[in-house]
Amino acid sequence: MKTAAAPRRQPSDSEQFTSITAIAALISLAAKFPHRQFNSAELCVLSGVGRTAMPQIKNAADTPFSLGKCTLQRLDAWLAKHPGCKQE
Repeated sequence: MKTAAAPRRQPSDSEQFTSITAIAALISLAAKFPHRQFNSAELCVLSGVGRTAMPQIKNAADTPFSLGKCTLQRLDAWLAKHPGCKQE
């Protein structure tokens, strides 16, 4: 028996503001602290790499990740060497 899909809830203004604020905070951290390491979810936001591509990058033989984290510069350098890996 199929059940009706629940209607999608629209985020409130405060939730959207929080999301935008979090993204701005990540961008600010990356700019002020270039050697800061980010997890894969944060790097998806900062670099534009798709969520489906990130596990492929983490599991690559020459992965830029160390202990599950990576700097934005290391990821950018790795992506420059592997141009086909950046998916939206």
